[in-house]
Amino acid sequence: MSQRTPATDSGAASQPSSSEAGISLVPPGSSGQLTLDTPLVRQVGPRFTEWLPDVLDALLPMITQTARELAFEYDRRTLRDERPYRFAADLFDTHGVGTAPSADTPAHPFNDALAKFAISYYEVDPDELSDRKRDIYEYARDEILELGTRDLPGAPTGLNALGETFVPLLDAGDRTPTMVLSLDGPAWEEVDDERTAARALDALALLAEVINIRFICSPRLDAHLERTHPEWYDEHLTDSGDVNREPAPTETSESSLSGAWNAIGEFAPGGGRLRLLAALDPDGEREVRDLKADSEIDLSEGAIDRYVREFDDEHDLVDIDARPKYNRVSLTDTGTAAQELIGPEYRVFHPEQTRFDGRLTGTRHGSTGVVCWSDREESPPTAGGCGSGGGRGGAGASSSPSSSSSSPSSSPSSSEHSLPASAPTAEDWLAATGEASEAGFVQWLDGPDGRLDAWEMHERLLAGRRTEGVTLVDEPVKPFENGKVSYVSCFEDHAQAVVQWGGPLHTLVRITSTLLSQKMFSKVLSPSAVGDDLEELYDGALDDATKDVLRLGAQIGWFGEDEQEYDGLRERFGEIRRLLLSKLAEVEDADATEWSDLCRDAHGLLASATHLYRAVGVDVTIHVRVPDTKKLRAGERRYQDFLDFFKHTVPKNASYGIHSVYRMLYEDRVDKLKHRMSVEFDADAAADLTASWVISGPTASTFRDDVQRAIASKVTDVRETIQEGIERGVSLAIPVVEGNSYGALRRVIDRHAERKGFAALDTDERRKLVRLAAATLGDEPGRCSPYALAEALLSLGKAQSPTQSLTSSDLAAGLTKLPAERLVPSLPPTMQKALKALLVADEPLGASEIIDRAGISERSYSRNIEELAALGVVESVGEGGHKKWRAWIIPWWSPLAGVDTPRTAETDENGVTLPSRWDDILYEIALDLGCDPEYELFAGFVDVDEVFATLPALERWRGFIESHYGLVDIEHSASAPDGDVMEDGPDALPSVEIGYGRTDRGGEQVSLGGTNSSTE
Repeated sequence: MSQRTPATDSGAASQPSSSEAGISLVPPGSSGQLTLDTPLVRQVGPRFTEWLPDVLDALLPMITQTARELAFEYDRRTLRDERPYRFAADLFDTHGVGTAPSADTPAHPFNDALAKFAISYYEVDPDELSDRKRDIYEYARDEILELGTRDLPGAPTGLNALGETFVPLLDAGDRTPTMVLSLDGPAWEEVDDERTAARALDALALLAEVINIRFICSPRLDAHLERTHPEWYDEHLTDSGDVNREPAPTETSESSLSGAWNAIGEFAPGGGRLRLLAALDPDGEREVRDLKADSEIDLSEGAIDRYVREFDDEHDLVDIDARPKYNRVSLTDTGTAAQELIGPEYRVFHPEQTRFDGRLTGTRHGSTGVVCWSDREESPPTAGGCGSGGGRGGAGASSSPSSSSSSPSSSPSSSEHSLPASAPTAEDWLAATGEASEAGFVQWLDGPDGRLDAWEMHERLLAGRRTEGVTLVDEPVKPFENGKVSYVSCFEDHAQAVVQWGGPLHTLVRITSTLLSQKMFSKVLSPSAVGDDLEELYDGALDDATKDVLRLGAQIGWFGEDEQEYDGLRERFGEIRRLLLSKLAEVEDADATEWSDLCRDAHGLLASATHLYRAVGVDVTIHVRVPDTKKLRAGERRYQDFLDFFKHTVPKNASYGIHSVYRMLYEDRVDKLKHRMSVEFDADAAADLTASWVISGPTASTFRDDVQRAIASKVTDVRETIQEGIERGVSLAIPVVEGNSYGALRRVIDRHAERKGFAALDTDERRKLVRLAAATLGDEPGRCSPYALAEALLSLGKAQSPTQSLTSSDLAAGLTKLPAERLVPSLPPTMQKALKALLVADEPLGASEIIDRAGISERSYSRNIEELAALGVVESVGEGGHKKWRAWIIPWWSPLAGVDTPRTAETDENGVTLPSRWDDILYEIALDLGCDPEYELFAGFVDVDEVFATLPALERWRGFIESHYGLVDIEHSASAPDGDVMEDGPDALPSVEIGYGRTDRGGEQVSLGGTNSSTE
C-alpha cells in the first residue's frame, strides 16, 4: 500500500501549482524534490488501484477548490445558497466532466458527489454533523476518493472513469497542482505481470495531463522502467528537464526511404498491396476488421490477412498488435516512409524524385516556427477521430492518391508567399466536382494543392457552423459542375456532408445517401465503431440492451433480426439507400402519393442515419449550398418548398437521450406509439438535435426570419395529447442564427487561436481582430465570411509560447494568403489583383511587374494604383528614379497598424498626409481621390453618413474605413440581430422552441408562430 504525507495546509490555495503539467524525474536527495506544502505519496507501486485513492486524497483540497470556482462561474448563488444539484449537471454540460445524464442513466456519480462535497460540505467538521448528514458527507468523499478503483453500475470504470471526470475537472480550472510520488522500486521490479505495471503507468500518464508529477525514483528502477516500458519511458521520462516537450519536425530519413523503396518498389502499380498500405493510419492504428470493411481498399478478407502478415514478416512495413480481441496494425518507420512514395493512381515513385504534397501521405507535423506562414506540415488531429476513423488524414481525406494531382508536385515551403494565379480557390475546388461517373457521386472533401488539405478544408467548412441548430451564412457560392455530387468529411468525431440545393426531395435523398455511403461505412461507421454485434454503440455502455434501444428508443428504421449485427445492418441500409436513389430517378413521373411515400422513407432513413452517428459518438453537420438565393426567393412555390424542407427535416433529426424526439412529439399512429421505450424525464426535459445545418448562399441571411417561422410552425404537428397537457413531452430548442455576425466571427477566432496555442484573447483584442477581418473580407463593419477568416487563420503557424497573443499583425499575415477575390470584396477585380500581387511580393514592384503578375492592363494599373495609394494601402518607394510600390493589409493610418506615419521612407507627394483623426483622414482621402469635397462637409461635427452619401467615390471603401476606425459598434449593431452581445451558449441565441416548455423559462419567452422563441 502507498503511504501519504499530507501537506501542512489543507487549503487548496496553499497547494503548489506550476504552469506545466507532466512528469519529471527527480533524483533521490535532490533539494528540489519537496517544498513544505507539496503533497507526497510514498511507496507508489505497480497496481494503481492501491495508490490512486491516496493521490486523490492528497489532491482533494485542489479538487474541491476547483469545483467551487467553477460553481461560482456557473451561478454565484450556487455557493451562497448551497444548491449543488444544477451544478452537478453543469459539470458535464459546460466542462465535459462525467457522462451525460439521460432518461435512463443519471449523471456520473462523481458529479453528484463532488457537487455535494464542494458546496454543501465545504470545510465542515464531520464530527459535528448529524448522522444523516455525516452519511452524505462520507458518501460524497468516498465517491471521489474511490474514483477509478471500484465498479459503478452504468458508469465508466478504471482509467476511463479517471479520464472522464478528474482530468476534465482540473483541466477546467486555472491552476495545475504539483505533487511528488515516491516509487516503490522492489514492487515494480518484482511485479508478476508487466501489463499490470503498464496500466499503472497509463494511470500516471493520465494524471500528468493535469498535474505536475515529480518522481522520486532510484537509478535501478529508472533503468528497469526504461527497459520494460520503453515507449512510455521515451514519451514521459527521456528528458526530465522538459516535461511538455514536443518533438521537432523531422523529415523521413534517407535510410528509411531507401528501405521503403526496396520493400515496395516492385509492388504492382494500382495493386492491392499498395491500396492497403495507403489506407493505413500514419499516426495511429487500424483494426484489421476495419480494413476488411473498407470499400476503397476493395480486397477480399483473405487477401488482407495475407498482405498484412507479408507486410510484417517480410518487409517490416507494419507492426501487428495481437493483444486486443481484434488485431490492430500500425506503420513502422519503413512503412511510414513507404506511404510517402505512393503517388497518384497508387504508383510508386523513387525517393530521389520530387516529393509529393503532404496531402498525399497525410504525415504532417507541428510547426514550431514563428507566427507567419503556416508550415504545410502542421499536424491535424490524429486520424481516426471519427468513430474508428482510420485511413489517411482521418475520414476526411481520400485514401486514394488518385484524387490528387496527376503528377508529383513539390510542397510549398513556408517561404513561398503566393500561388500561381491559376491556382484554384477553395470555392473553385468545391465547384469543380468532375465527372461523377469517374470521381463518384459521393466524394471525400479535400482541397486545392498547395492551398488547403483535407483537414484544413474540413476546418474551413466547419467555421460556418455557429451552433447546434441552423446557421445561415452569406457567402458567394459557385454552382457545382454536377449538382448531384456531394462531399463528406470527418475529423475529431465531427462528420460533415455538403450538398447543393436541388429541390426538397432531391436534396433530402442526396443528404441521406451521403451519410450512409460506402465511404462513411468504410471510415466512420466502421466495424470497430459499431461493433460486430453492435456492442460498441453508445460507448458499449448498454450491453444487451443496445438492440432494444436502437429499435424502440432511437427508432432506427428497417431494423429486423437480420440487421442486428454489423454486416446485416450495413447491407440493409445500403439496400434501402440504393432503392431510394432508384425511385428518385423516376419521381418526375410519379403521382403525389408516390412522391409523399418517397419523402417519408427518405426522412425516416435520414433520422435513422443521424441517430446512428449519435450512437457512435460522431456529431453531424449538413451544409446546404444555394448558389442563386435571389432566384430561389423569386419563385414563391420554390421558396415555400425550401422553407418546408427545413420545417420538417430539422426537428425530425433530434433525440432526448436515447429516444427519438419525432416518436415522442409527433407520431400519432397508435401501432407506432406502442413500439417505444418508456421515458424517464428530467426536471428540465431538453432534447438535442442529432444534426446541425448550415445554409450558405449570397444572401442566405435574409432567409433567417422565414426559416425560423417555418420551423416554429411545426408546433402545430405536436401530438394533441401533449399540447393539451395530458401527456408529457420534451422541449426542443432550435437556434436559427447568422454565421457572418460578430458573435460568429468571434467564435472562429477563439477556436483557431486556441488550437494554435495562443493565449486567451480579451474582449478588446478580439474586437480588434474582428474589425480587421471585417475591413479586409467584408462589406460592412463586424461582418465577413467565416470561411475566409478560418482559411486565413489556418495559414498561420503555431504560437511560440503559451503566453503569446494573436495580434492584428499575425492575422494580417494570414489574410495576405487568401485569393485576390477575397480581399476587400467591394473593390473591382483588377484592383484586388493588383493589391494581391503587391501583398505577396518579397520586394517592391514597379508598374510592369505589377501588370505582369496581376494580369491586368496598363490602364487598369494606373487607375487602381492611384486609388490604392490614396487609401494608404500601398506606398511608393523611389528606387533609381523609378517608382515602385509596396502594400499592407493594414494601412498606416489605421489604429490597428501601430504606427504614426507611412511605413516607407519616401511616400508619394499626392499620398495621404499625417492627420490623426478619422475625419481628417477621410478628408485627405477624398482630396486624393479627386472628390473636391465642400469644406463645410468636414467642418465642425462630421456626419459620416452624410459624407459617404455626398461623396459616392468613397462608398466602396466605407466598410473598410469604418471597420479600421471602429466607427460602428459591431457588438451591438442593428445588423447583428441574434444576440451577439451575449455569450454564445444553448440559451444565449434566439431559438425556436417546440414541444413541452421548460417551466423555469416560461416568463422569458415570446410567442413566435404559435410556439416559443427564446431570445435570452
